[in-house]
Amino acid sequence: MPTAEELVKNCTKLFTLPEVYLEVKKVIDNPESTMADLSRAISIDPGMTATVLKLVNSAFYAMPRKVETISRAVGILGMQPLHDLTLAVAVTKTFSGLNQQVMSMKVFWANSFFSGLVARELARKCFLVDSERMFVEGLLRDIGHLILYEQLPEQSEQALRESAKEGTPVHTLEQQVWGFDFTEVGQSLIENWQLPKNFGIAIRYQNNPNGTKDHGFEAALLNMASALTEGFQAPNGNTEWQNLVVPESWVLTGLNEEALKECMLEAGKQLSSMLDLMEEAHTAVA
Repeated sequence: MPTAEELVKNCTKLFTLPEVYLEVKKVIDNPESTMADLSRAISIDPGMTATVLKLVNSAFYAMPRKVETISRAVGILGMQPLHDLTLAVAVTKTFSGLNQQVMSMKVFWANSFFSGLVARELARKCFLVDSERMFVEGLLRDIGHLILYEQLPEQSEQALRESAKEGTPVHTLEQQVWGFDFTEVGQSLIENWQLPKNFGIAIRYQNNPNGTKDHGFEAALLNMASALTEGFQAPNGNTEWQNLVVPESWVLTGLNEEALKECMLEAGKQLSSMLDLMEEAHTAVA
């Protein structure tokens, strides 16, 4: 049985982030870079430029007036938020051509974007200054499953069936069969792409926030986002999502059940328009 790292390595050529994002990352990683440098890096790609501007002008940011240029967007939002937004578009594009028998890609992305939106709402409830970053972490929360679906399709499908039938969390079944789960694969992919380490750590420990010393709060938000996603996609939202929130998540975030319900409703209102906007990224970004 291959390890999580080996599964990701096998997919390195298949899942490569677009060149425009790699250029953006170079700018962000260089402490001497300016806002003008970031604007130029994004503007090189017309498709990325158009998609990012549509997102900036959407209800996601609720700008008081229309933002017509990338340089203006960088000036208003800052360099890190524009990096994160570009990353979200890039990840969507990277996996857009994946045709999976295990899981409907339409369902997968709907769940992933809901996770991102609800993670952002949860972060706002906690008065996190850079709450926008949690959108990307929530979006990437389940990304390890795409690698598993690609590399171990039959075993992944069986784990999903057993989880649905028995009510056992899928990550528990994955650990029993493979000795690792989708969170470890997700962290390995984040590391392979050289994305911020806190993204990978939070994803890895989303089911055990106390397992990380420095990023337990982010992991707890992802744990809650996962639970709410399960609840949201269930018929009439009747899934016992509260049981999917591990005890330490309540402690680390200080949130209560009512706050989570409010976040679920707010994210649900935003989901349709966000999916419509991101759908354009599948074809617009070269």
